[in-house]
Amino acid sequence: MSIRFSCSCGRKLKVSDEKIGMKVLCSSCGATLKVPKKSMDEYWQDVPAKSDEAKVDYAGGLKTFLVNFLPGGLVIALMCWFAYFLSNQILTGRGNYPPLGQVSGKVTLAGQPLPNATIRFAPKDPIYGEGQNGKRLAASVSFGVTDDNGNFTLMYVKDVNGAYVGMHKVTIEAKDPSGRERLRPEFNGKSTLEREVKAGSQVMDFDVQSNESTSAIATPAPQAEP
Repeated sequence: MSIRFSCSCGRKLKVSDEKIGMKVLCSSCGATLKVPKKSMDEYWQDVPAKSDEAKVDYAGGLKTFLVNFLPGGLVIALMCWFAYFLSNQILTGRGNYPPLGQVSGKVTLAGQPLPNATIRFAPKDPIYGEGQNGKRLAASVSFGVTDDNGNFTLMYVKDVNGAYVGMHKVTIEAKDPSGRERLRPEFNGKSTLEREVKAGSQVMDFDVQSNESTSAIATPAPQAEP
């Protein structure tokens, strides 16, 4: 006669009745069991033994995803946001620029066009607002270089024409082949020239004098109406 009983792990055990009261080891989990006096048929259920099939490691899978894919996803998200921000700035035509007016004109020396002269418009009151970080926003100097006909167009920054709307100190420089300044100091280092830039387009001409000239400084040419 045999005694049948089950381990708590679900393993079904069957031993001879000679071992009643003795202790045996479960061949599945290694637990120590005492053989009952009679079969426990009422507990003899089809309890499945432990499966050897691989279990799905959800925690490990999540960790792998976070380590391998999350950083790349964040980089892609930041790149998409930057592309959107940049395209929005381009489409709306806005940037971190103050109000600008378009300025062009002509520089002459003794009535003749002056090529390769550098014109600078420096704002007298450059502060025009406050940024998001609390720092004050200041307008930059605008530059222009005359062509062979003495014509120039002021540029605020690369690919952006114009000058800050407001009063400016104007300096004009022209170097000779040896690097010496050709114009009188009153037009550059000690310049007293001032011009007001207004919104919209405007023309500003200048007639300058060389260092060799001993006559009085010429009055800048009248400004043409926009």
